[in-house]
Amino acid sequence: MTSNSDISTDENKSLSVTQQYGFSLDNLFDMARQFLKEKQGSRAIQLKYDEKLRFVALSKQATIGKWEASHTENVGLLDVVGNDRKQSWITLGDMSKEQAKEEFIKLLLERCPMFQHHLEAHHVENEEKDRL
Repeated sequence: MTSNSDISTDENKSLSVTQQYGFSLDNLFDMARQFLKEKQGSRAIQLKYDEKLRFVALSKQATIGKWEASHTENVGLLDVVGNDRKQSWITLGDMSKEQAKEEFIKLLLERCPMFQHHLEAHHVENEEKDRL
């Protein structure tokens, strides 16, 4: 037998993040970036190195677009982190800005359940403002 919470979770997985929370993709992406910036390194979210690289690459793809040499300064040979970030961004290839934003948001929701509560609180707050 399936509980109501299981059904709601399954329905939420099939909804796009914009439909689920009632914000535009750009607003959700901005909220996600701000949340990650504030919470990274805290107990709320502990990221592995490759996950940090993924977030950086998705953020670059979402804001700048596909990697091109003209978008970045030359990374030094010994700049391991800079080279890793560049390679991570390059691997995203032709991913659209919208896809990158959505993947960034979904990855944050996956890695930090507290972000879902953050979005729900903002959603309720907006509904309350609209009601008044």
